[in-house]
Amino acid sequence: MSWAPIAILAVVALLASMQALMWFCAKRSGGRPAPDTSAIDGPASGDSGRLHYFFSASRGPCQATRPMVEKLRETHRNLMPADIAQRIDLARKFAVAGTSSFVLIGGDTVRDGSARDQTERKFSRLPSGVAGVAGVA
Repeated sequence: MSWAPIAILAVVALLASMQALMWFCAKRSGGRPAPDTSAIDGPASGDSGRLHYFFSASRGPCQATRPMVEKLRETHRNLMPADIAQRIDLARKFAVAGTSSFVLIGGDTVRDGSARDQTERKFSRLPSGVAGVAGVA
């Protein structure tokens, strides 16, 4: 009997478990008090809702998503990108487990934290939810 299929299956199971753990941790962050984000909020610091986008400048999918984020920032001041390498302390406070990660804050509470890459269609829906929370168009 060959051990190669068993080893491959074990590696696949480990990778699937790590992805499931990241998803579970992101979903569990909802309802927790939000850490102080005034350092990156800028003019949106007074808004009741904000969407923080954590990315890695060296990661390909993040580089592909970044132009969409910059375009949406022109009309949505409460969408804040943060390079995880420069804001590691804030990412740890939000328990960001991977990039690209989006954390929705309503008032002083984390409403939703989701670690996933976004398609343009999915991503364009996020700010409308933020605008609804923030009362900002």
